[in-house]
Amino acid sequence: MNKLSAIVMPVISDMKESHIKQQLLAYFPLQEEQFSIIEETFRALTATKQDPETLRSFFHSWSQTNNSAVTVAGLSNRITMMVHENQAVLSEHDLFKSVASLNRIVDEDLAVVGQILHSVLFYRMATNISGDDSWLSHRYLCPEAKDFKAWKDKNSLRNKDIMIGLLTTLVHEIYTHGEVEFILPLFENWLKTNSDLSEQDIHLSLAWIAVHCGPTEKNHFFHAVDAVYSFAKATGLSLEDYNLEEIITTYLTLKADVMSTLNHQLVQSGAMLQ
Repeated sequence: MNKLSAIVMPVISDMKESHIKQQLLAYFPLQEEQFSIIEETFRALTATKQDPETLRSFFHSWSQTNNSAVTVAGLSNRITMMVHENQAVLSEHDLFKSVASLNRIVDEDLAVVGQILHSVLFYRMATNISGDDSWLSHRYLCPEAKDFKAWKDKNSLRNKDIMIGLLTTLVHEIYTHGEVEFILPLFENWLKTNSDLSEQDIHLSLAWIAVHCGPTEKNHFFHAVDAVYSFAKATGLSLEDYNLEEIITTYLTLKADVMSTLNHQLVQSGAMLQ
C-alpha cells in the first residue's frame, strides 16, 4: 500500500540540486513515525461506516490543518508592502516574481482559474459525508488542531522573517501533495462501500481531494520553491543560513498530534457502536 513518504520523496528528488533540496531530503525521511500516525488515522476513518458526530469532529479539525490559501495570500501582501513602504531591495523584479509565484499557489483555491472556490468544495465534501453542515461549529475543534493552526499561521504569515513564511509554505505544499494522493483511493472505496451516497454524489463529494491530485499540489510546491529563490535573490538573503529541520519536524509533529486525537475519537466511537 502506498505511503506518504513514497509519494513525497520522489517529488523532492526531482528538484534541482540545492541547499533546500538537501535539507528536504535529510529531514523528511526522519518523520516516518509522524507519517505512520497520519496514515493510520486516514485508514481508520475509511475502514468502516462512521458515526455522524465523529465525522463532524474529524472534518472540522482536519480542515484546520489544510486550509492555507489565506495565509499564502497574506504572505504575498507582506512582500508587496515592502515596495509600498519603500524598503530597499536588490531587485524589485525578483521581488515581484516571488509574489507572482505565491499567487499561482492560490489560483485554484480562490477560483481565479476553475469555476468554484475550493472552500466550497471542502464544505460540500464534509457536509455530504457527515450528513449536514453542523461540522462547521467550533465545538468540534480539538485543541491539537487549534494549536496546529496557530503555529502554522504564525510561522507562515506573522514571523518577522518573511523567508520563514516562504519556507513553511514550501513544506506545507509538498506534504499536502502527499496527503491528497494518499487519501483519494481510500475515500473513494470508503464512500462506495460504506455510504448511501449516489455515484454522482460521491463524485461531487470527492472533488476537493481530486482537484488537488495529479499536478496541482506538485505544481504548488514548485511555485513555492520559486518564491523562495526569487525572494532570496531580491533581498540578498543566503538560503544556506536557513535550516529546515525545525519547520519540518514541528509541522509534522503538530499534524500527527491532530490526527492521533482524531484516531482516538474514531476508536472510541467504534467501541461504543459495538
